[in-house]
Amino acid sequence: MFHSFETKRGVKQFLPTAWFTAPWASYGYISEGGECVFGIDVFVAPPFNKWENFSYDENISNPISNWNITYVSTIHIDPYTSDPFSSGGRNWVLKVYPNGYGIGTGNSLSLYLLSESNGNDYVRAKLRVLNQYSSNHVEKQVEGWSNVAENRWGFEKFISLSDLEDRTKGFIVNDLLEVEVTIMSFSKTNSI
Repeated sequence: MFHSFETKRGVKQFLPTAWFTAPWASYGYISEGGECVFGIDVFVAPPFNKWENFSYDENISNPISNWNITYVSTIHIDPYTSDPFSSGGRNWVLKVYPNGYGIGTGNSLSLYLLSESNGNDYVRAKLRVLNQYSSNHVEKQVEGWSNVAENRWGFEKFISLSDLEDRTKGFIVNDLLEVEVTIMSFSKTNSI
């Protein structure tokens, strides 16, 4: 496609010249009179009236956000959503399904990061369920375009309910669950 950024388009060698000149070659490119006809189809598309500059922001202000879910054993709301927090100049929320979502229903805690912007964003982040006894946290990285339906990133099976509810493993202590996100980079799109 031609546009103001690329005014020439083509290939250096379309067909080898031997295909046209070799007496033994009868590829059908040369007519009986020794002539060859070339053609081109040109399609004119309407001009672009909107341009965007797409880049990644990796210098995130306030990249880490913690969410302490108290009285986790009494939560019967599915899903349970954090208060909005700001990171990198954008507003985000964390969403937890204590009894799982999708294939995680009944066997896992599901955890998601959601952007409060309505844009289609590309995000790289780490989601964690913190171990309150040691540094054996459950951590999973998300990277990619958001789920279009909900503008979210995450996992239906983040941590098994058996591990989460096992008091010796340290994920729930005194009815408190600690969830953390580190936003490492996200896309920025600016109109030109």
